[in-house]
Amino acid sequence: MSHEIDVSTGKPAIAYVGETPWHGLGEKLPAGAPIETWLHAARLDWELKRLPVQYLVDGKLRTMNDRFVLMRNDTDEALSIVSADYQIVQPREVLEFYRELVTVYGFTLETAGALDAGRKVWALAKTPMTDAVDKGGNDPIGAYLLLATSCDKTLATTVAFTSIRVVCQNTLFFAMEDNREGRRAQVKVPHNLRFYPDRVKQQLQIMDKAWSGFLANVRNMAKYQMEPDRASSFFDDLFLQRNGNASSSKAQREHETVMALFQSAPGQDLPSAKGTLWGAVNAVTYYADHVRSGPGGDRLNSAWFGAGHTSSVIT
Repeated sequence: MSHEIDVSTGKPAIAYVGETPWHGLGEKLPAGAPIETWLHAARLDWELKRLPVQYLVDGKLRTMNDRFVLMRNDTDEALSIVSADYQIVQPREVLEFYRELVTVYGFTLETAGALDAGRKVWALAKTPMTDAVDKGGNDPIGAYLLLATSCDKTLATTVAFTSIRVVCQNTLFFAMEDNREGRRAQVKVPHNLRFYPDRVKQQLQIMDKAWSGFLANVRNMAKYQMEPDRASSFFDDLFLQRNGNASSSKAQREHETVMALFQSAPGQDLPSAKGTLWGAVNAVTYYADHVRSGPGGDRLNSAWFGAGHTSSVIT
């Protein structure tokens, strides 16, 4: 399956506003729909229940005191086994995180849903911050806030700032400043700690600075000219770092594909991208978001949480 969107209830667990997603799935909502409507439309109106692990020995049922099954209360499906200190983040909490941001600060929810039978849950909202790479406003980008969590220990509860380039729907993650750890792309709360939304929102106060830094970086990229030979070398270095062998057949195929995208991907004909470092970055990101398949063909999971995310962080 190319999307791995949860279909446990018989319908895809995804809701969205605006254009239909590339996979053509989900329930379309009007802009400004309330959180309760999003919960139902995205099929996130269920809870995780914690049940003790039990096992049979010589016909006797025994219970483990330090291991628990996390089970969906709507389908009774077991999603993972966790330790006693595991802190559950319910699907409802993911959307509730945005309630104040939507009603007070002008954020707008754009999509929400679940992957892998409900093991990953996410919501994405557009912030009030929009701008353009070029002075003419022909290459617009908007700032977004992604919140995602898992119940199978594959993903800490993660808040990530992203930018979406409107002309091609590329997702670019940008770093925010952290005085203790330097630059980083996201706030992560491991599942052995409780998720406190208000604490995370306090950290969002530095988003203006992160957005300003991101804009400055991409505008500098748009000024940096790259001849085809320089772009080819840039992509060679990238695939060498990723694959460890730039001459492998896989690396060569990726190189040829990205070189073609550098010339022809959506938005590459704009002056801000044509023959520039900004165009080279977007060629790689377009490849990660829209062309290359992730493990098991899972494009969405790869773009946001896997190798695609790694290749689209701008600091």
